[in-house]
Amino acid sequence: MKKIIPLITGIIISTTTVFASVSTDYLENLYSCQYDTKVNIKSKKEIIDKYEQKIGDNFISCISYGYADMKIKGKKKMRVSYICLLENDSTPIWGYIIPR
Repeated sequence: MKKIIPLITGIIISTTTVFASVSTDYLENLYSCQYDTKVNIKSKKEIIDKYEQKIGDNFISCISYGYADMKIKGKKKMRVSYICLLENDSTPIWGYIIPR
C-alpha cells in the first residue's frame, strides 16, 4: 500500500503537466506570431477545470488558466495571467494573456 500511493500521485502529477505545456506552447506560438518575435512563457501555477459544454460548433472539455512569466525578446520579463480553452482535453482552440 505504501508503494501504491506515490505511484498514483506520480501519475496524477504527470498528467497535469502535459496540459500545462500544451497551453503555454499554444500561447507562445500565438503571441510569437502576433509580436513577430520570440515569446517565452513559463507557467508558475496552472489550474485545469473540466467544463464539458458546447460553445458554438466547438465542444470545450477543459478550461486551463493560471499565471506565468512572459518574456518577449528585447523586452523586460513580465508577470501575466492566462486562460486557454481546450478541446478533447489536449487541443487548445482559444487562448488569451492578461498583463498583471
